[in-house]
Amino acid sequence: MSETIKIINDGKSEFNITQGSRTLDLINRLTKLDSEEKETLLYESESILKNCINPAENIGSTTGIAIGYVQSGKTMSFTTLTALAIDNGFRIIIYFAGIKVNLLEQTTNRLKKDLLTDSDNSRFYKVYQSPTIKDNVHLKIKGALLLNHKPAILITVLKHYKHIAELTKIFDTYEVKEALGNNGVLIIDDEADQASLNTYARKNSKSEDWEEDEFSSTYSSILNLRAALPNHSYIQYTATPQGPLLINIMDLLSPKFHKVLTPGKSYTGGKTFFEDNTDLIISIPEREVYHHKNNQLPECPQSLINALQIFICGVAITVNIQGKENFLSMLIHADSLKDVSRQFYDWVKMLKDSWEDILQLPNGDPSKSELIEQFKENYFEAVRRIDNPPSFNVVIEEVLQVILDTNIELVIAGSREIDWSNATAHILVGADMLNRGYTVEGLMVSYMPRYSIGKSNADTIQQRCRFFGYKRNFLDSCRVFLPNESIMEYREYVEHEEIFRANLKEHSLEEYEQLLILSGNVNPTRNNILSVDLIKHKLSGWRQLNALQHIDENNIFIENFIANNTFTNFEDFGTPDRRHRYIKIDINVAIEFLKNFKIANMPDALRKSSTIQYLRFLADKNEVNHIYIFQMAYSVEEGRKRSLDTDGGKLKISNIFSGRALSGTDKYPGDKGIKFEDSICIQIHRIRLIHPSMQWANKLIHTFGIYYPEDFAHSFVGVNK
Repeated sequence: MSETIKIINDGKSEFNITQGSRTLDLINRLTKLDSEEKETLLYESESILKNCINPAENIGSTTGIAIGYVQSGKTMSFTTLTALAIDNGFRIIIYFAGIKVNLLEQTTNRLKKDLLTDSDNSRFYKVYQSPTIKDNVHLKIKGALLLNHKPAILITVLKHYKHIAELTKIFDTYEVKEALGNNGVLIIDDEADQASLNTYARKNSKSEDWEEDEFSSTYSSILNLRAALPNHSYIQYTATPQGPLLINIMDLLSPKFHKVLTPGKSYTGGKTFFEDNTDLIISIPEREVYHHKNNQLPECPQSLINALQIFICGVAITVNIQGKENFLSMLIHADSLKDVSRQFYDWVKMLKDSWEDILQLPNGDPSKSELIEQFKENYFEAVRRIDNPPSFNVVIEEVLQVILDTNIELVIAGSREIDWSNATAHILVGADMLNRGYTVEGLMVSYMPRYSIGKSNADTIQQRCRFFGYKRNFLDSCRVFLPNESIMEYREYVEHEEIFRANLKEHSLEEYEQLLILSGNVNPTRNNILSVDLIKHKLSGWRQLNALQHIDENNIFIENFIANNTFTNFEDFGTPDRRHRYIKIDINVAIEFLKNFKIANMPDALRKSSTIQYLRFLADKNEVNHIYIFQMAYSVEEGRKRSLDTDGGKLKISNIFSGRALSGTDKYPGDKGIKFEDSICIQIHRIRLIHPSMQWANKLIHTFGIYYPEDFAHSFVGVNK
C-alpha cells in the first residue's frame, strides 16, 4: 500500500447543494415516481452528498454508506447522486459495479439509459467501462477534463483487483493528475459488502504486529486507488450492511456516516412476503429439497412442476388476458454447482417441450386431458388471491400461447444478456450469477430449493432474495417456493432487519454501537472480514450486569427512581433479604430507564443496547406495552454482600442472585424465581462489595439482573470496541 489515507470529514465539512440542470433533467423523466417519491429521492441523495468532501475546496477523503432494501432501487439512488454530484462540482464518478461481467454491463447500460448518455445528453457525459492505459483512456480523460463545457466522466469498473489496479495507473499518469488537480472524485461501491472488504481482517486482528497486516487483493487495490486521489468521497451502497458496519472502526473502509434509503411505495420486500402476506410463501417438501451430497434428486420434483404451471397460469392471466404487464419471469435457484443448474434447466426444457406437444393434440386425447387436469389443480392456486379471476376455460386457452412464447435461460458464466421484451415469459435457471446485484425483470415466481448445513450468514440469506422488488401491480400472482428451514431463516432475518434499520435511522454512526440483533441460528456475515473483537451472545433467561463504573451517578439515579415511584410487594418469603417489590411500567419509560443507567464495560453495554433496541422493536409492533422492574431486598438498606472477583483480568461480581431454599420452613425459589413471564423483567440489586482492596472493599453499588422469558429471547452480535 503506497500511503495511508487520512479521513478528514468529521461531519462539519458539509457544503451547500444545488439542484442543477442534470438533476432536474433526470428527476423530470422519472414518470413512474409520484411527487412525494421524487422529493424523498432528492432529499436522501442530497443528505449523502452533503457529507462528502467539497470537490473544489478541500483535500482529503471520507467514507459513507447508503443502506437500502434488496431490489429496492439503490441504482436509482446512486444515479440521482451522480446527477447531483455533477451539478455541484464533481467531474469524475467511479462505479465499482459488481464482481461479475454481467453486473458490470447491467450497471453501465442502466446508467447510460437513465442519464441518456447515448442520445439527448451525450454532450454532457463521457462513459468508460473498464478503461485501460493500453486503450489510451488516460489521454481521453485528460481531454475531457479540459473541455470548456465540462462533461462528466463516468467510469464503471469490475470489482476485481486487476481492473481497479489498471484504473489506479490511469489516475497516476501525469496527464490525468495534471488535468484533474485536486478536483473531487466520487467513488460509488455497489454491493459494497461483497469483495471490497479485507478478508484477512480476522487473521490480522489475532496478531500483535500491526505493521505487517495482510490485505486481500481487491481490498488492497481499493486502498491504492483511494491513495492516488487527493480529494475523494467513497460511498458504499448495500442492502446488507452487516459487514461494513461490523468491520473494525479503524478500517479505512469503515463508514463515517450513513443514510437509510426509503423504498418506493410499490416496493415489496421482506415484510411484504414474510410478515404481511405469508400465504405467498409455499413450502417445498423436505424430500424435494436438493443437496448435491445428501439428496440428489433422481427426477424432476413435483413441487417444481407445480411452480411452473402456477407461473404459466399467472402469465396467461396477468399478461395475455388482463394486459397488466408486458412479460413476467420465473427464477430457479437450486444449488451453487453449475451441473445442478444444468440438470434443472434440462428438466424445465423437457417439461416445456412436452407440454407444448401435448396441448397441440386433438381434444379428448388422454394425455392432453390428463395435462389439462394438472393445470386445473394449479390454476386454483394461481388465482387464489385474484378478485374476479378469469375462468379456467379462458386461462387454459392462453396456456399454450404462453408456453410457445416462453424463453428459458441457463444463467451461468458467459451466458448472454437477456432481451426481456422479446418474450411473454422468461424462466431463468442458475445460481451465483443470479445472486446479489442481478435484476430479474418482472419476477413473479421463485423456486429456490437451496439446502444449507449449519448457520447461514444473514447478508447471504438476504442477497438471495431476487423475488423482492417493485411488483405491487402483480403481487397477488407472486409465489415463492422455499424449504421450511429457509422460510424460518427469512422470517428471523426480516425481524432483525427492521430492528437494525430503525436503530440506524435514529442514530449517527458515532452513536451507534455497531450492534446487530440476530437469530441464534444466523451469523451476521462471513467471519474472515471481522476482527476477533466480535461478541456473540444470546439473551435468554437470566443475565447479570456488572455496573462497576459510574457508581455514584448510578446510585443517585436509582435512589431517585425508587423514591418517585410506588412499588407493589411481591410474595413475602419471611426474611428482609427475601422481601422484594415491583412496579409495572410503560415500555417507553423502561427504555429511558435503561438509557439513563450507565454501563461502561463493553459486553454488558452491548447487552444493554441490544435490550433497548429490542424493546423499541416490541413497542413499534405493539406486541407488548410494559415491563417489570423489581427492587430486590428493598428493606436491606446496607445492601446484600457479594464478592468481587477477578475473571480473566477483569473485575466481576461473583453472583448477584441469592439461591433457592426449597426445604424446611423457609422455602424460597431463589432470586431467579422472582419474575413474571409476560414480559422482560429487570431486577435492581443493591450490593455491598466484598474485596481485599481499599478501593472496592465495602463499596455500595446498584446493578441489574435482567430476565428474558422464552417468548422474548433474542441474540445479538457486536464489536467489542
